[in-house]
Amino acid sequence: MAKWAGKDWIVKTREDLDDYTYYVAGLVGVMLTDIWRWYDGTETDRDLAIGFGRGLQSVNILRNYKEDAERDVDFFPNDWKLPQMFSYAEENLALADEYIKDIKTKTILNFCKIPLALAHSTLDALKEGREKMSRTEVVAVVNKAMRSK
Repeated sequence: MAKWAGKDWIVKTREDLDDYTYYVAGLVGVMLTDIWRWYDGTETDRDLAIGFGRGLQSVNILRNYKEDAERDVDFFPNDWKLPQMFSYAEENLALADEYIKDIKTKTILNFCKIPLALAHSTLDALKEGREKMSRTEVVAVVNKAMRSK
C-alpha cells in the first residue's frame, strides 16, 4: 500500500484500478485461497480469488464514490463513468461466482457466499440509483445466501 500512498491514491487507467484493487482486496483473496488449502485441502483458483477481491472492492468503490469525491478522491480511471465501473464490478463478480464453485466445505462456502451475495445485491441497488440496500434487504440476502447451495 506504500506504493499507492506514494501515488496519492490516484487511479488514471484500468491498469491502475486493477493494481489498486489487487493490493486492497485481491491479495486477501489469494490469502483466503491459502487458508482454505491449509484448513481442509480445499483447492481454489488464485486468479479467480483475485477477481473475488476485486469484485468486492469495486462495489465498495461504487458504493462510496460520492463520499470519496467530497474528499477529493476518485478511484475511477480517467474518462470512466458509472457504466464502465459497473461493468468492471460485474466482470470481477462473475470471476468471484466462478471462484466459489470449487468450494465444497460449508463453512468456507458461507464465508464467501455472504459477502458475494451482498456485493451483487448492492450493485443491483446502485444500478437502480439507490445509495444502499435497506436493512431488511440485507437480512433477506444473507438468509438466502445461507440457504442456497
